[in-house]
Amino acid sequence: MMNLKTEEIKVIAELPYSWEKIKDKTILVSGGTGFIGTAFVDVIKYRNQKYNENIKVISFSRRGGESSEYLECIKANVKQPLHYEGKIDYIIHLASNTHPKQYAEDPIGTIMTNIYGCDNLLKLAVEKKARFLLASSVEIYGQGTAIPMNEEYCGYIDCNLARSGYNEAKRTCEALTQSYRSVFGVNAVIARFARVFGADKKHDTKAMSQFMDKAVLGEDIILKSKGQQRYSYCYIADAVSGLLKLLLDGQDGEAYNISNDDDGLTLGEYAEYIASLANLKVRYEIENNESVSKATFALLDTHKIKNIGWKPQYSVKDGLKRTYMIKKEQLTNVD
Repeated sequence: MMNLKTEEIKVIAELPYSWEKIKDKTILVSGGTGFIGTAFVDVIKYRNQKYNENIKVISFSRRGGESSEYLECIKANVKQPLHYEGKIDYIIHLASNTHPKQYAEDPIGTIMTNIYGCDNLLKLAVEKKARFLLASSVEIYGQGTAIPMNEEYCGYIDCNLARSGYNEAKRTCEALTQSYRSVFGVNAVIARFARVFGADKKHDTKAMSQFMDKAVLGEDIILKSKGQQRYSYCYIADAVSGLLKLLLDGQDGEAYNISNDDDGLTLGEYAEYIASLANLKVRYEIENNESVSKATFALLDTHKIKNIGWKPQYSVKDGLKRTYMIKKEQLTNVD
């Protein structure tokens, strides 16, 4: 019987995309061992095994990792100049500090990893004449409104807060990408992800990940705010399908939101639904935390990416239920 993760890989890999564009091509992924990077590699592996598409992935990451037939894992610090002897057709920049705890404990590193990493990978794109895909974030929009934000929206960010370093760094990376297009003619596209969730095996300090970890362990969920913030979310499988769609068909120079179709959930609704999956309760222990986002609304409009043929395969609640089931299975296997 096919497990849930394997089923999702198959669903994404069998989507009616322009896969021929990456047949026999080489794709470099920074952060290839991260949450989105790992799922992306799994889809490419499926395409190679089933359709013999000969797609090579080069993974740059801090840990390196284990190479295989179509995957070359290289230990690299994206903040340092990057070199690769072979051909590269596509570059996907995923490497970034993405955890609130990292923003609080290492705000300088958060900024520098994003900006230096982006600059070094763009230099490599110039050298290799590679198409460049930047993974950006809903955080670039700052304070949103109750109306979903399209790609032209620009909200307020308080740059006097250390927590804003991540937001501002992502904005700078987008500007840097557009500058490399203007000066060097780099073919580039930008993916602006909503809050991505799923069964990540690594420890994650985001509230939504901590809620799920508590539920899987059978512990009540603790909410440290009133939970009134309303956000868009994106299940990991849909994040990867959106990333692939933009890699293949995103228009040069354009940014696209990637998010599930739901009208967004408040953080409280998100916590309550996860608690319901495990028959648990949500406890409110309100505190002031400088590492959390100040955005009250962060809802994304996805008409633009849908106009090039993408749509999410899972609702947020479907994704949460699948995440819970996968993590419960992982916990059982460990035990």
